[in-house]
Amino acid sequence: MYLSAHRVRRITGKRANVGINTFLYQHDAHEIPEEIGKDKGIIELIANENPGKLIAESVDIVPGNNAVLSYVDIVGREGLDKVSIREFLHQKEQDVDRHFKETQVPFTDSVHDIVVKFGISYGLRGQEVREYKALAERAIGLFESREPPRWRTETPWIVIEREMCDDQERFSLATETAERLREIHEENWASSRISIDRQTKCNFEFTHSDLIQHVAPILTELTLEQIAAQGGMILHDPSIEKKIKWPELTEI
Repeated sequence: MYLSAHRVRRITGKRANVGINTFLYQHDAHEIPEEIGKDKGIIELIANENPGKLIAESVDIVPGNNAVLSYVDIVGREGLDKVSIREFLHQKEQDVDRHFKETQVPFTDSVHDIVVKFGISYGLRGQEVREYKALAERAIGLFESREPPRWRTETPWIVIEREMCDDQERFSLATETAERLREIHEENWASSRISIDRQTKCNFEFTHSDLIQHVAPILTELTLEQIAAQGGMILHDPSIEKKIKWPELTEI
């Protein structure tokens, strides 16, 4: 079991949206050691390389390339009950307080069948215990409610084509996508094409995150939440036959 709660920030134009995203993943019995507490490094292994099967999520900010302000990661054996998890997390509150009075490295602790890791950004220093409690509560809430995934459950039908031309990138909707969106909007609706030079793109992404998250709403006239609710989208580069799926930002 891997349970994770992140406070994230997304900047859209001049507006910054902040919220908590929480995810619960399931593992087969052989994927999690019986005595997890003997290996605190297991939490990095699970979080980064083998998160498991996503079975529940609670999302405030649409997932994908957000800035993480703080996080709680919990790895435990399958079959743990909510009381055990809640008691363990509650017991660690004072330890979190003591830990961050001495150092700013992430806090990690464990018992034999569960391990927790908590980290916080520089801008939230001084609020460690409050932040830990808020994230832990959201994590427990998802564990109890098991809200089914809703952002990545469908096959994306929104496809954006990207063309490389000299020093520019051009973005447009695939024909089938444009036709389907015309049914959603109105009969005479038409999507535009966006061109941007590579240096401008690099400068933009340095400040505002991945460009596709800003291009897509313009081309589709849908919000990122609406796009994600349709299973996300695919960025297709026909020249090299490369496809990237969003919000995961993984190649398919």
